[in-house]
Amino acid sequence: MEKPEGGSIDSNVKRNLSLTLPDKHSLHATYMPFIKNGGVFVPTHERFSLHDDIVLQLRLIEEGKRLLIPGRVVWITGGKGQRGTPAGVGLQFTGEQQARIRQFLEEVMGDLVKQPAQNPTY
Repeated sequence: MEKPEGGSIDSNVKRNLSLTLPDKHSLHATYMPFIKNGGVFVPTHERFSLHDDIVLQLRLIEEGKRLLIPGRVVWITGGKGQRGTPAGVGLQFTGEQQARIRQFLEEVMGDLVKQPAQNPTY
């Protein structure tokens, strides 16, 4: 797996999550642009608390990329959400490379990033 260029993972990170996305449309559905510094929603049944520090292993199949992204839990959806959304956590990008990670993901999404997701996962 690749670290974002020049990136480092904070030493206080305790847990790992992984997310594999087949294409930019799937990325767009998980992307949470309203979170400061950017973030993504990761479907999971694992239990987390707000402010838990994690490392997200993000695999973008269409791009042929694997990224290790430091993050913090800022959103929790338990069970089925109000709109039938899956259980999971919203992760805010943290660490030295948060702006670079956000920029890279927004470049992958292209023009999609300018519009709301039609079927967000969160």
